[in-house]
Amino acid sequence: MLPTEHAANVLKQGGVLMVPTDTNYAFAADPWNEHACARLYEIKKRDVKKPLTLFVSRPDDLWNYIDLSGDLEGVLRPLVSQHWPGPLNFVLPKSSAAPDHPYLKEDSISVVCNRNPVLNDLIQRFGRPLAMTSANLSGVEHDRLIDYELATQTFPDAVDYIVPPAPDKPTTTRSSTIVSLLDGTLKVLRQGDIVVA
Repeated sequence: MLPTEHAANVLKQGGVLMVPTDTNYAFAADPWNEHACARLYEIKKRDVKKPLTLFVSRPDDLWNYIDLSGDLEGVLRPLVSQHWPGPLNFVLPKSSAAPDHPYLKEDSISVVCNRNPVLNDLIQRFGRPLAMTSANLSGVEHDRLIDYELATQTFPDAVDYIVPPAPDKPTTTRSSTIVSLLDGTLKVLRQGDIVVA
């Protein structure tokens, strides 16, 4: 059985994973499983006021989970086309199709589509997006990206499965950029390696 196939089965049973992304390794759970998300917060010791991010495997999957009322689509579509897949998170108005529980905001959602082939294969095998956050203890900074080795050293038994990286190590970036389009205008919340004008 392929690692991503096993990982998808773990998610379907309510498990928590660590998975590779375009930046750090991250904790991942089924965003529609509130219990799994709660466990993820427990492991990370994350403040419940900090919401999870929804990871999709294809840029077009974004449109299912956001509310496109107003002029949002005209601003958003060129940015998605230019920067996705890649380490750019959009904070957007949430649609009724998005997960709804305390670990995601009530009216907005952060969504990203990374390049990482292992992550995208896992999401496709699982059949829907993943809820994710970086694989570190809240408030603990590392002087390098959290790779497979550091993730397994830091949380050897905390999760149900750690998905190995691709054999040919994909390019990673130091930090993802986060932008908000909640009021129809672009606001940079965190400047990472991608510069959005």
